[in-house]
Amino acid sequence: MSAKLCEKRENTVQETVARFLRAVKKGDSKSFWDILDKKGQGYFLGIWFYAMESMRVGTIMKLTEEDKFMDGVLGPIMEGLRESMGGLLESPLLGEVHYRSPHSAIVTVSPAEANSPDRNPDGDSFIPLVLELADPGDTGGNPSLTCWKIDTLQCFELNRGVH
Repeated sequence: MSAKLCEKRENTVQETVARFLRAVKKGDSKSFWDILDKKGQGYFLGIWFYAMESMRVGTIMKLTEEDKFMDGVLGPIMEGLRESMGGLLESPLLGEVHYRSPHSAIVTVSPAEANSPDRNPDGDSFIPLVLELADPGDTGGNPSLTCWKIDTLQCFELNRGVH
């Protein structure tokens, strides 16, 4: 792989993490939802289907396009992430991309201030990502394109402050 392609790949991974951190910080439920991997979205759809037992899955999927619904169901989750991530959201420093496989990576994240009380004493925190097929609507109709998404279930496992 050429250096340019590698740089572009790493920037894409880091841009995904930056978008995720911005969405959590701002409480932007639509951006937050769009950056979660399919496994994570499926997890939430399953919970909502179980909780709203009289609704069809298709109806619940349509609700994901409604800002009020998404703010109501994802707002508390993003609030929990804001609390558990603390200073990482104020001025995050994105570190190296570590590829664990061709389809998964982690990006180290630390507070910009070296002496920040939010600095992890065990080392930098990290955000896990997975590579998956992009939605056709996001790629101009070309389903063969891939994109990096947040590995939702692993991310929430790392941030146990989310209830």
